Amino acid sequence: MIIDNNTLLNIMRSNIENKISSSFIRKGDGENIFIGYGIIHAIKLRKYLKMVKIMNLRYSHYQFHHYIKRELISAFYNCDYLGIAPKNHRHGAWKYESEVLERFNLKQKKYCDMNFHLEFIKVPDKNILVNSIAEKIITNKNIGIISCHEVDSLINNFNSTIVSSYKLIKQGENNLFNKITLNTYNEVFKLIKNSLNVDLWIVGAGIHAKIFCNYIKNNKGVAIDIGSSIDTWANIYNHRGHLRKLYSEYSK
Repeated sequence: MIIDNNTLLNIMRSNIENKISSSFIRKGDGENIFIGYGIIHAIKLRKYLKMVKIMNLRYSHYQFHHYIKRELISAFYNCDYLGIAPKNHRHGAWKYESEVLERFNLKQKKYCDMNFHLEFIKVPDKNILVNSIAEKIITNKNIGIISCHEVDSLINNFNSTIVSSYKLIKQGENNLFNKITLNTYNEVFKLIKNSLNVDLWIVGAGIHAKIFCNYIKNNKGVAIDIGSSIDTWANIYNHRGHLRKLYSEYSK
């Protein structure tokens, strides 16, 4: 059973208010490809290498790839709610959803819609979110941010403060000299561990976000993986098709 988004958002609010360590993450098509390659025969090398490029990993860092796979699976096991593709949305790489859930023993998880992050989208040209419950989640809070964007302006608008942050390189940036490495992970882990008085963490870091959210939960925090929706907090709507469509609709 996949719970509806408003129910999920209210659970998030309750956990934040009651300081219940939590991780709310999404398993998208990229995660299916990354952990499924070599196990699900239909997932080919070219798809895997494309994901490695998007994740800003070095192709030759095989041990780090294996480390990420192990940590991803651990994050999926340990999260409070796992966002998965509804059955009517299993096209493209999502067609592997049922097999991934079966192969990695994830069929007993509490599920939510993988697109719950869309509730955190900022309305174009306005300092409001599309969902009022999502707004309440980020209002009057001390917030930690892990993302490639600076979003202080929006957070301040909700009477909240960013008390801890880590700026990652942009997904798919493809800079030969600037890659995500184990050292990057260790820097993020150190930041999380040393951060005090954080009410919740907002994470927009692609596949890496799931691992960071798990570490946050294990360090008694609340983490929400909002993916590409954080782009809109920096007034960026042109990187994803659904965001371009949204921007066009609001611009009419």
